[in-house]
Amino acid sequence: MYARISPLMPRLLHPLAFAVAALALLSGCSSLKKAVDAIPVPSMPKLSSVTNLIPGVGPSGDAVSSDDPTVPFNSKGTLGYGHTLRLVVYDGVVEPKKLYSGLVMIDDHGVASFGKFGTARLGGHNITEARRLIESVFIRTGGAASRTHVHFISVENVPLITVEGDVVSPVTTPQWKKMTLRDAVAAAGGRPPGSTARALYVIKNGQRRFYQSVEAADYASPLQAGDIITLSPDL
Repeated sequence: MYARISPLMPRLLHPLAFAVAALALLSGCSSLKKAVDAIPVPSMPKLSSVTNLIPGVGPSGDAVSSDDPTVPFNSKGTLGYGHTLRLVVYDGVVEPKKLYSGLVMIDDHGVASFGKFGTARLGGHNITEARRLIESVFIRTGGAASRTHVHFISVENVPLITVEGDVVSPVTTPQWKKMTLRDAVAAAGGRPPGSTARALYVIKNGQRRFYQSVEAADYASPLQAGDIITLSPDL
């Protein structure tokens, strides 16, 4: 014989099945949440800690004070009042000595002050001429004993690369994203017609390194703001 099923049973079983399924789902969610919470998630660095690693970028950028004006900068133009230069000056080649590091603003007389090393009238000069004038300041005052290297990191938050030596037109040019050493040399017009030299030097943080070709330097020495690329005229 078979037990007779009451017509009320299906109505009772549906809510019961739903309740059991709900409890199972909640239990599964709880277990899933615990599993997710247990996964280690690396903490993201603060924006300030990242920008402090990039020259010319940060809370104040290339500004010596709150009164430092923001002035448009054109690397092919001339410097003038309000332009703020972020630079580092080294002396020597084998074991370079850092003589100066920081921000310098050109005042309303076109003059930039380098503290105990003296001043230079940079207003009205382009960035390449300004570099030579700054070198002369450190040599004239006896601050530099041998060879002075002025690394322009940036001007008004524009990162810069300097290319000189055996090129058509020595230049200090803005560094763009993914810029290569080959790009920088091209910005200086490349080597002049008839040149048979191939070697070059890359001065990075005061340290000068020799490379047999642009290709070799491009591979071994990724560019960073302030680099000075010197193409040899005879090697």
